Amino acid sequence: MSLSIPVQGGPLAGVNYVFRGSGRIPEQANGAVDDFRGMLVVPVGTEMIVFGTVTDQGSISRILRTLEALGMRVDSVHRVRELPEYTTIR
Repeated sequence: MSLSIPVQGGPLAGVNYVFRGSGRIPEQANGAVDDFRGMLVVPVGTEMIVFGTVTDQGSISRILRTLEALGMRVDSVHRVRELPEYTTIR
């Protein structure tokens, strides 16, 4: 089954970000941050990569605190043009 992260167009759509670090985040964390839509958590070896759309730029520090409270040590934050598409096998 192929899934893509929902990203809406328009002025209220938000900005795409990638958060990189280490640790583990529970799968149900997707709804943990109100201003962070379409959150995708990808463990890559010892690294944790989180993709998503930030709808309120003022909430970046709150998103960082929430990710850290969920178990991720955030090392870097980058703004990106597009979010990746991903495939899951069930």
